[in-house]
Amino acid sequence: MSNNLTELLGPPYDQLMDAKVDKSPSEVVITNNDGETYYIISAEEYENGPKQQGYNIVVAEGE
Repeated sequence: MSNNLTELLGPPYDQLMDAKVDKSPSEVVITNNDGETYYIISAEEYENGPKQQGYNIVVAEGE
């Protein structure tokens, strides 16, 4: 993972519920397939970086 992606993702969450509570309606929660670390990011930023690195959306916009 590049430094730019690390900066884009921000702080990790260990619990999905914590990330769900903190995200805004215009953001998504993603994980990198391990299901142990979650990140909050805008949908547009997701499309332009983490998606190509194998991250998946686990909580969509508006949820």
